[in-house]
Amino acid sequence: MSASPASRRTLLLVLAFTVLYIGWGTTYLANHFLLREIPPFVVGSLRFLLAGLLALAWALASGRAHLGRQDLGSVLIGGLLLIAVAQGALIFANRVLPTGLLAMLYTTLPLWSVALEWLLGDRPPLRVLAGLAVAIAGIVLLMGKGFPSDAGPAEWFAGALVVGATLLWAVGAWLMRRRAPFRSQWTGLALQMLTGSAILSVCALLRGDWQGFGLDAISHQGWLWLAYLVGPVSLGVYPAYFWLLREVRPSLVSTFAFVNPLVALLLGYLLLGERLSGVALLACVATLAGVTLIVLGRR
Repeated sequence: MSASPASRRTLLLVLAFTVLYIGWGTTYLANHFLLREIPPFVVGSLRFLLAGLLALAWALASGRAHLGRQDLGSVLIGGLLLIAVAQGALIFANRVLPTGLLAMLYTTLPLWSVALEWLLGDRPPLRVLAGLAVAIAGIVLLMGKGFPSDAGPAEWFAGALVVGATLLWAVGAWLMRRRAPFRSQWTGLALQMLTGSAILSVCALLRGDWQGFGLDAISHQGWLWLAYLVGPVSLGVYPAYFWLLREVRPSLVSTFAFVNPLVALLLGYLLLGERLSGVALLACVATLAGVTLIVLGRR
């Protein structure tokens, strides 16, 4: 007996959110290792250049390389706000901020998403507001005191940059949801990534990141991390993310920002031998409970 359309959609939603939570939750760790060898904006430029070319090659090979005039605005919005600004700020801040703190700062994304929906006349249900409060409490508990006491201007600037980037990300996600879908998903994805790569490349040029850099400076391990960001993360997560923006509210999609710190904590436990304290476990339970309330409130 075949599954009903509603059951198939539910399964697709679960799979898409799983890919989103795990894929972007591991990005912080990959960037952390890559930044030991590659300047920040060069990381983003190479990542999205390679991913964009692969996506474009797939669109051409499958005969789906279609682009309409109405797609150009979405390409610019996605390439600028969702890739260049959002990922550029993350990579840049990853140089001076711990990955856990960086993940915590990105939890402002759901707040902006809910605030934007509320501002536009869509008042969130009480369960969504309660979920936000519980999830934020869990993240604050997880990260402890937040910024280190010896944080200087560079750390505070990086933190402000990330918070500003999450606001622009929320605006970009809302704009993308209101626009018509791409005639070809893979063509649209490819052009967004290539646009983001071009912008990040210019940023790298202005910062002098390209000066003295050569591909031969990347180690074998560095290439593996880059391949992970290009393949499973960029070509796996972004299609899931853009599909989810069409299917559910941006405030629900943005719950990945709450789950990311939990993924980072789990990776530290599994790969780096870090201990999980009772407080950390309590924070994880609180955060997941908050995300559950948001999901139930936005069904």
